[in-house]
Amino acid sequence: MAASTMNRQGMAPIAPSRSKGSSQFAHFCDLYHQRLDALTLAKQLIHMIKAVQRHRGMTMGTLGGNQQFRDELSHLQVQLERRLELLQAFSARSIDLLSPRDQENLSNAWLTISRDWQEDAVIDNYELHCHLIEQLLSMVAALGKQLEQPTSQSMPEVVEPKIIHADETLYPNRFKYLEVLHFATRLMPAVAEQIGRIRALATYASALGYCDKDFASKLRYVIQCTRVNNEKLRHQTKRLEGLLDSDLSLLGQLKSYEIKLEFLLSMVESDVVNAHQINADSNRLFSLATDIIDVYLKVVDEGVQLLTQWHEQDIEVWVQSY
Repeated sequence: MAASTMNRQGMAPIAPSRSKGSSQFAHFCDLYHQRLDALTLAKQLIHMIKAVQRHRGMTMGTLGGNQQFRDELSHLQVQLERRLELLQAFSARSIDLLSPRDQENLSNAWLTISRDWQEDAVIDNYELHCHLIEQLLSMVAALGKQLEQPTSQSMPEVVEPKIIHADETLYPNRFKYLEVLHFATRLMPAVAEQIGRIRALATYASALGYCDKDFASKLRYVIQCTRVNNEKLRHQTKRLEGLLDSDLSLLGQLKSYEIKLEFLLSMVESDVVNAHQINADSNRLFSLATDIIDVYLKVVDEGVQLLTQWHEQDIEVWVQSY
């Protein structure tokens, strides 16, 4: 029996120390979960953005005289309250992701929007929604910044020679990861918000049957911005298609939705901004814009899911780096 416990050199095998390096593993787990929480929180923020955008379009349509949004608005306001509470619950998991001040600012902004919105001036309603969405977009971008460095490359061991070139060898998805991260946390949400602003302004004007100079000016500006940024989005989509193969299955749909978007922009220009008398159907404008926004934000969702998948693979990167 004694011989069986001896190795070929005649020495007893050495059991690994349970304490050796345990702090490194604990630190890796902390970093890993923090990034996983950040990805989850980013996804919840995107869902919140989508709901606030929808609320803005519906309230402005209602203020313009279209009462068909009222029933859905009541349901949407309850959903938004729950989303805000859920966001705070996710934030509580990690104090470094969304500060108490950020949470308070979100709560106050939503309270200001939702309280007696029927009595608000239309421009105030619009600007308050835009301000809240800008806050949410800024939070998503800040989370994206935190996620730029993979967990395995944030560990102290990164200085070791074997890990210096982790980008090219141990972490082959590194370049793709950064491209998708920028696409999902900055570029695509920003374009979706510009379309959301067009939806809100055009829905109001078409419901009212009139577009004054201020609203026409706002629409022209946001239409111009949308065209410029959607062109950037188109080039980035082509790059991602070449990099990702079929990892983002919805990318292919964006080509057809570029055509839908241009149709929407042309319709708003001709039937709302430049029309002497507006006969455009506010429900049709709202629905067309909503269809485009929903697909754009589904691509964001899929992008965050892909980032999460790569993040999980980072465990293997770190384990194999020794």
